[in-house]
Amino acid sequence: MAEVYPSDNELLNIQTDAETGVEYIPTGTAPYYLHFRKLLYRLLRATQRANDLRVYDEGELNIGVKPGKFWLGTELVSYEGSSGNTLADDKENIYIYLDSSGSLVIDEYSNFPDMADTPHIRLAQVSTSGGEIDSLTDCRAGHNIVMPSAAGSLKKVIEAHTSDDTLAISESGSVHTNRGATGLVTLTLPDSAPAGTVFIFAVQEDQEFRIDPGTATIRDNSGLTAGKYKKSYVAGTTLSLVADDNGDWVTIAKNGSWVEEP
Repeated sequence: MAEVYPSDNELLNIQTDAETGVEYIPTGTAPYYLHFRKLLYRLLRATQRANDLRVYDEGELNIGVKPGKFWLGTELVSYEGSSGNTLADDKENIYIYLDSSGSLVIDEYSNFPDMADTPHIRLAQVSTSGGEIDSLTDCRAGHNIVMPSAAGSLKKVIEAHTSDDTLAISESGSVHTNRGATGLVTLTLPDSAPAGTVFIFAVQEDQEFRIDPGTATIRDNSGLTAGKYKKSYVAGTTLSLVADDNGDWVTIAKNGSWVEEP
């Protein structure tokens, strides 16, 4: 069912909207055009944030994006706005978004990225043909209302491994142990992880536990050799790693003895 209006009598007697401060124009007010401009002024102030990061059609295959800001964890990222962004022609779907560094992406044609692997701000979905924009759908809904994930700020996911495994970027922030293992366990870190991807490792069984960086380097005081794993086999030892902007892994915390592959 459609949302109902207040009664005519109530509408005629409303003076001001308490939440936004927008004033209603009283019946018989003169000069009417001045009060109408005041109404527009208050409405525009009340809706100003709705214009942040809005994608708009500039004609032909060009789009503009209004300036705005977004939070990436505890970092406030600014986008200064842009115009004259030319889209590819004859594309059924173009997914427009800002990546985690605040750079505009306009050449994604399959889908928006997986949010767990590639944090981003979804802006719009566009269709083009014949040198024109056929449709432009706003995709910003949901970015101003966020529920923390269980793997994020509320609690950490803990996974016990009894056999070898390769970790995914989407598991960033999780804790991995060898609880229940009866022999060697090797965990391989994800390739090309974005800077800031974090994993924590804890030895819970007196069995060898290896952390394999693939072709990257785990950088700490036990060695700086690319492609070499770190290992420990004493219950109670821990290792915390974070991906840097060079494609390697930096040790940010270590407890007990961890040594590099010979």
